[in-house]
Amino acid sequence: MGTVTFALHQLGWSDFQSLCLTVCREVLGQTVVGYLDSNDGGRDGAFTGAWKPSDGETFRGEFVIQVKHTTRPDTTLGIADLTDEFDKAERLARSGRCDVYLLMTNAPMTGRTEETLHAELRDRGISQSRILSSTWINETIAASARLRMLVPRLYGLGDLTQILDERAYEQAQAVLDSMRTDLSKLVRTTTYEKAARALDDHGFVLLAGAPATGKTTIAGQLALAAADVFGTHVVILDDAAQFAERWNPNEKQLFWLDDAFGTTQFTPHLAQSWQRATPRVKSAIDGGSKFVLTSRDYILNHAILRLKAGTFPLLKRAQVVVDVANLTPSERRQILYNHLKHGRQPKAFLRDLIPHLESAAEHRGFTPELARRLADPTFTAHLKHPTAKSVESFFENPRQFLADTFESLDDDSLSALGLIFVSRGWLPTPITLNKPRQELLTRAGGTIASVTRALTNLKGSLVEHVIRDNESGWIFAHPTMIDAYSDQIRSPELLHLLIEGFDTDVLVARTTCGDTGFTNAIVLPEPVWPTVIDRLNQALQATGTTRWFERRQCKSYVARQCAPEFQRLYLERYPGLLDGLSQPSLPLEADTDNDLVVSLYHNGALPEEVRTEFVQSIIDYCIDGTDGAVIWNGDFRDMLTHDEEHTLRTRLMTEVVPNPTAILKNFTAWYDSDEDPERFTYPLEEFGEALVAEFKENEAVRAAAVTLENERWKWIMEQEWHGSDDDGRRYDAPRPTRPQAHGHRSVFDDLVEPT
Repeated sequence: MGTVTFALHQLGWSDFQSLCLTVCREVLGQTVVGYLDSNDGGRDGAFTGAWKPSDGETFRGEFVIQVKHTTRPDTTLGIADLTDEFDKAERLARSGRCDVYLLMTNAPMTGRTEETLHAELRDRGISQSRILSSTWINETIAASARLRMLVPRLYGLGDLTQILDERAYEQAQAVLDSMRTDLSKLVRTTTYEKAARALDDHGFVLLAGAPATGKTTIAGQLALAAADVFGTHVVILDDAAQFAERWNPNEKQLFWLDDAFGTTQFTPHLAQSWQRATPRVKSAIDGGSKFVLTSRDYILNHAILRLKAGTFPLLKRAQVVVDVANLTPSERRQILYNHLKHGRQPKAFLRDLIPHLESAAEHRGFTPELARRLADPTFTAHLKHPTAKSVESFFENPRQFLADTFESLDDDSLSALGLIFVSRGWLPTPITLNKPRQELLTRAGGTIASVTRALTNLKGSLVEHVIRDNESGWIFAHPTMIDAYSDQIRSPELLHLLIEGFDTDVLVARTTCGDTGFTNAIVLPEPVWPTVIDRLNQALQATGTTRWFERRQCKSYVARQCAPEFQRLYLERYPGLLDGLSQPSLPLEADTDNDLVVSLYHNGALPEEVRTEFVQSIIDYCIDGTDGAVIWNGDFRDMLTHDEEHTLRTRLMTEVVPNPTAILKNFTAWYDSDEDPERFTYPLEEFGEALVAEFKENEAVRAAAVTLENERWKWIMEQEWHGSDDDGRRYDAPRPTRPQAHGHRSVFDDLVEPT
């Protein structure tokens, strides 16, 4: 491999100390213990046992590990820098806790200093000592792909062409082109470890969490490690539909799907493409391939509701939640330190910021993405001189700070962001102008040259230039930028243009037709409604199973995000919207067609013949036990006339109460053995409770409800279901960490070098 040098001086003191202990655990054994800096007693780490380095000498007994770090590569470590350590080492030796003294440092030492150090330690009762220099540390890391996997920041501290072989480098480069985070800022967290364990155990991991919590960064770390450690061919997919054409059964592959079910909002066709690819995915995993998916948690919740139950249990079993609340205090501090250390803030700003960083890392609003923004002057222009109050506000109100950033941009920068937005988040380079892009530039008074310059200036802060499938293009630096940009789109003259640039997913995620009370939505005025209706109807007319979820999403939009006047206009233009609505879909409370029926009824737009047939069906579903939602769901109940209300109650008393077990039989006919039987039959518990509430003080009804519940539990006990096989598969035990204590040395001590 040749000589590889890692820029260890670019680490902070805490990160270097953590690296050294990780190296020692790999070389000496996992029993190496780390200590608090404020109470280390002269040792940063300790080990009991034996070690025989390659030169043949054997070290045995109680090891003391002491770490000395410098951020200045030309600074030499002298004996004067070690005087205090000698006294501590002597006390440890006298108490029987130091037979071997290991000094790990990235600072150069002269030969005379080394000789003096060994002699001084011998005089103090320590017969064996070893200096583990930067050369030794570099060689150890270079020889161990596992170490690099354990400390992924190392990929950013050396020349990858030297660290990796040619094939692994080619694969790693594909990962780097798709990552939004500079390698030098990576922090190995307990969540990363859980994800790695899930990938080992299942060949599959789904990283789910709130926006800006670092899901993509963890996925990139896993992919990079796979390329380095296992020589895996990394394949980055836009959606699961691409998997079939990219899968090679004769090759080890890792497939990475970022935002697998949608970027900022659930995208139905992405979930559907995953559903269709599932059989091949199972075969690929059985053949040794691995899969890493990411998704915002609220999008995943929508996706799981729409994916067929039991089709792929790993979606839940191998799910690792990326929750900022689960970041340890030291992880938060290190993430913040790394971003600031390798960010673009001037030293004067950092000096003013340092007193407030401990509280910033502890703030409930802290996320890795906000740490990145704090390190970039683009996002802190309104912060001015940092104070405790202003830094707290930065983490408390990130959306407002981002809005202020957008409002301060010049026209060319806003036009550049607009081009990415109307290009549905991917602007290919070199830039070509289709109709929406051309009209945007014309209205904004920009040119290709001006927006190209603007994009270059915004690179690394608001946008990134990446390569996908050998094609280069511009993307927003983070999905939250899409949220922020949509907040800026309030200009009526731009709305028509932007609607043309929206895909259906963006349209339903960002807008309402009329003010329907959705927070932060773009309210589309009446003059553009015909254009919206045409777009929606085009999507509703699309055929094929891959478009089924998109059609459902459009109906949900009309039901929930459109004013009554819009609904009536839609039916005037396209009365076919009503086709099939009279036959309710199951489950009643989770289907968008039923939502649309209810909305049209309450807004006075539902024809009576459709209402009558719909109501008859939901009453029948209730009586035969298929779905009893009409009893307790007020929206459905309000659709019944007085006579229909009487019919429902009469049939409940004459058909259900005398034979409640028939309800159980009909309902459980839909059971899938992969489901939890208790959870599956919960609606029957709800049914019994609603029945009792419907006929208060009626003993026959109460007895029927008790019978139904008893028979339900009898049925549950008869099912052979053992739950998810999670025992032994979870990786909840954190690695040894360095907790901070009162009086500790702050991670941020060496953030700014003294002048």
